[in-house]
Amino acid sequence: MPERDLAVTVGDGFTLAAVGDCIISRPLSQLTVADAGFASVVRLLRDAHATFGNLETSITLPDAPGAVPMGVPEDWTVRAEPATAGDLRSLGFDLVGRANNHSTDWGTGGLRETGRHLDVAGLVHAGAGETLSAARAPRYLETPWGRVGLVSATASVGNDAAPALDAFGEVPARPGVHAVGVMPVVTVPAEVMDSLGMVREAFPEIDLAWTPNLEPKQQLELQRVRYVRGESFDVRFEIDGDDRAALLRSVRQAAQHADLSVLAIHAHQGEHVPDHPPEHLRELAHAAIDHGAGAVIVSGPHRLAPVEMHAGRPILYGLGNFIWSDMTEPLQGYFYRHSRARIGAAADPAMVTDADLTAALNAETFDDEEIFRAVIATMRFEDGAVSEVRLVPVELGYGQPVTRSGIPRSAGPTAGTEILEHVRAISEPFGTAVTLLDGAAVIRV
Repeated sequence: MPERDLAVTVGDGFTLAAVGDCIISRPLSQLTVADAGFASVVRLLRDAHATFGNLETSITLPDAPGAVPMGVPEDWTVRAEPATAGDLRSLGFDLVGRANNHSTDWGTGGLRETGRHLDVAGLVHAGAGETLSAARAPRYLETPWGRVGLVSATASVGNDAAPALDAFGEVPARPGVHAVGVMPVVTVPAEVMDSLGMVREAFPEIDLAWTPNLEPKQQLELQRVRYVRGESFDVRFEIDGDDRAALLRSVRQAAQHADLSVLAIHAHQGEHVPDHPPEHLRELAHAAIDHGAGAVIVSGPHRLAPVEMHAGRPILYGLGNFIWSDMTEPLQGYFYRHSRARIGAAADPAMVTDADLTAALNAETFDDEEIFRAVIATMRFEDGAVSEVRLVPVELGYGQPVTRSGIPRSAGPTAGTEILEHVRAISEPFGTAVTLLDGAAVIRV
């Protein structure tokens, strides 16, 4: 295939805006009337020729056909009201990625309802479908400046993201998301490896989810984690070869059939050290660009991460949370049962509400101002290449009441400078030259 078919050919001056995770539960556009900071952010989304975000929720009613809570006991089963799809369109979104660990929180019914509502709203969405082939397939946005292709995938350890499956023989297909399998590989010193091998051999009758291995003293697997003998402690991740090849094929097809192709990857590996994206994620992003992606957008860290340029094309390793809704209801009963210790601290456990439980869990895991800081990235294209990436700082109302927090607003001068300086500092080790200019971080290519 000629290289010209992998080139970026959108019209000069075309702009693509991108944001991070959109964990939204209700319509928000009505707030632009009285909230100037939010209105300013929305203008940026609407002014771009195309705008992308990672949709990390199900858009469904709780009693929709086939909708049942499927989230794990330790995590929220997030959901958005049906009107949210049209509201996202009103806010300026054109494209959303759906391959992530919350897309099937409300089961197959919720997955289908989400797709239906997005279709009605006119939003292009990729990464979920009735089959694996459908979930892997690129989806396209038609614009006056050219066609934009989107591939959405999630780097998944085990089945944490309910991967879709194609039919095989008499076994029917399974609806789900485009999951790329990832295996954590933990290197441990000899004495630790010996101990693990002894445990494996001492309790053969107990199902600890060991994977049979011919050399248990050299390497073994437990709960989908591979342990190997080494000199010291280390961790890396291996991507399933077949999944990697299929993803790159989808990226290549998107590049051939569009004037600009975008790969959206959702990944939690390395989320606690977002300044240093794990090597498997960097390698996959580089390979995607080599196969035609005009931009790679990573979500999942829930914090700001570096920007890297590869072959003149941007890799955004984490734009932070864009919408972070704590208004999640109704919550499933087992979520309460697995949180008895938290509920027990209340004066009257019988009066604990969904809001109380959400607040208690957030206090343990997400009570951090960095969770409520983000950037909006706008990429401008000229002469078949990215000419500029502009990052605008955003705050999500850390510490505000639940009806006000989690909503993106233009960052104040102090917070804005801190956000941009942070992005500049963590991007420089990747060879990215970032200039602070007029309240934004600018990368000129």
